[in-house]
Amino acid sequence: MRAFSSGKLRKRAEIQRRTFLKGAGVALLLPRLESLGQVKEKSPRRLLTIVNHLSFYQPELIPKTDGAFEKPPPLLAELSDHFKQLKVFSGLDNPAVQNGFGHTPCVGILSGYFNKLHRKNRLSIDQAIADMIGDDTRFKSLVFQAGENLNFSQISWDKHGLPVHQIDSPRKIFNLLFQVNENEKTQQQALAEDRSILDAVSAQAKSMEKRLNATDRAKMDEYLTSVREVEQTVKRRAYWADRAKPQVNYEIENFDRKSVDDYVGALLDLAVLALQTDSTRAVTVQIPFWEGFKEPDISGNYHDLSHHGQKKEKIEKLLMLEHAILKRISAALTTMKERAMGNGSLFDQTTTLLTASMGSANAHNFDDLPAMVLDDRMKTSGHWRRKNVPMSNLYLGLLQQFGAETDHFGESSGTLDLLT
Repeated sequence: MRAFSSGKLRKRAEIQRRTFLKGAGVALLLPRLESLGQVKEKSPRRLLTIVNHLSFYQPELIPKTDGAFEKPPPLLAELSDHFKQLKVFSGLDNPAVQNGFGHTPCVGILSGYFNKLHRKNRLSIDQAIADMIGDDTRFKSLVFQAGENLNFSQISWDKHGLPVHQIDSPRKIFNLLFQVNENEKTQQQALAEDRSILDAVSAQAKSMEKRLNATDRAKMDEYLTSVREVEQTVKRRAYWADRAKPQVNYEIENFDRKSVDDYVGALLDLAVLALQTDSTRAVTVQIPFWEGFKEPDISGNYHDLSHHGQKKEKIEKLLMLEHAILKRISAALTTMKERAMGNGSLFDQTTTLLTASMGSANAHNFDDLPAMVLDDRMKTSGHWRRKNVPMSNLYLGLLQQFGAETDHFGESSGTLDLLT
């Protein structure tokens, strides 16, 4: 029998102390509850990384001057509810990803490194931090992406330079988080009747509520409500219930894969749930491009619009999409502020990094990169332009915020101070 390392034993024991609601092939990992002695004195820090493959139209995103957000550009204004916790960096460089064709160097956005011969990247920042904070959770990290995993949309790399699996299906993510067994007969019947997976655990939930104090009862009610809302977003019609391979015969209701707005919103909702349940403390969400999309007021090709050639009509349509994306991100951050965790909120405990794989998709350049850091501990918010400073300097600063005792990451030449 293979021996477990002490770290693995601690992780297994920690997870075994956590509370699940189980029934009919479903297992809901509950948030930590004070009544059950699961709230730690010191709240763990979490990381949410969001990468927009096609970048943003920077004239509408980046302020013209350094310092406070006195007259924020229209795109940046979508994050105005979070300005006190936001620091924007612009002009950052990725010197080791310049030599590549088309979008291929985008694979190096989080590692600061690209090898065009082997496509083996050094460790990406999300995985470097996940290696530090992922021992006590079910998943060391989770990586989602809104779109097909093309050979140039891989952005998360482990310490061996191997790609970390990126999931593009909200249904698969939902099932993974809640251990949904699509082949379980009772659950198939529940789905066929268009009922919620929560019905399978409702009796246990009601029984458990009697053991909880008022604060924990409110927390569990909020959590179950949020699960139900996300479930409705990726709702399934179970016409496949008596077919041989149900897992491949889904229809997703109330979720449109062609909608940039819906797709990004669904993935961000799932990211918040993953962090809220402490299923993981490191979530990465990538927004690649859709070859075709359809929104209520606009349809077309996102990739084509990003390569706008300075044509006004294309830029106007592109901005509609980018406003929708940033609105969804802002809404997710607001939700995190509303979700109680320990003695604060989920937002209080989470550092969020929002960046882009390219400075400009129109110019196909991999420098002049934007990066936004959101953190409740932010002492000085505003915009700072750092021309020709490696993006890896920001990553090193982020790594140090999570307690790493290192003075180098990727192609770093120093450290950016993220909070003061």
